[in-house]
Amino acid sequence: MNMEKSVTTCLASVAALVAASDAVSAQDWAGAYAGLSLNSNSGTSPAQPYVYDEGYQMGSDATFGAFAGYRWNVSENLVMGVEVAMQSGIDVEAPASYAPVDGYSYSNLIDAKLSVGTPVGKALVYGFAGVSSGNLETPWDEYNASGANFGVGVDYQVNDRISVGLEYITRNMTGYTSGGNPDDLKNASTISLRTSFKF
Repeated sequence: MNMEKSVTTCLASVAALVAASDAVSAQDWAGAYAGLSLNSNSGTSPAQPYVYDEGYQMGSDATFGAFAGYRWNVSENLVMGVEVAMQSGIDVEAPASYAPVDGYSYSNLIDAKLSVGTPVGKALVYGFAGVSSGNLETPWDEYNASGANFGVGVDYQVNDRISVGLEYITRNMTGYTSGGNPDDLKNASTISLRTSFKF
């Protein structure tokens, strides 16, 4: 919760700084876009095929991702959008008190999102919600997890085609556990630095 508050405060500060500038005007965000992200993950793995179901964590090492979406202007102050984003190769780590695990990683962690935002000068401040799914790969099998996501973000237009941004997403997902409880809800979050190109 502290991380979520910190990210929200950071995004609000960025929006305030942009709004305070007299040199920028509202930008047109409508159209298709695609880009790449640099991500930091945290939270508990929603698929944990071993006896210590409560302990496995999403690895915090940086990962790369890709995303694509479309936005349209509902009005001067309202922008809506849809987006699909994907990460792969996210390590899953055991707690220090457990034996190390090798070969546990998430592949094809996919987030589908519906966003609503407002332009603030050259920036777009937005919130979103959607659905997520991912596959935990182990040396012997593959396990699926799925659930809902929500988050906040800000994009800043460098020019008519290129934008940079910061996004925070949290996922409430369920997946297989060896304890026999497939409805064990887990939270997995990501902070992303993003660069996108508008078509």
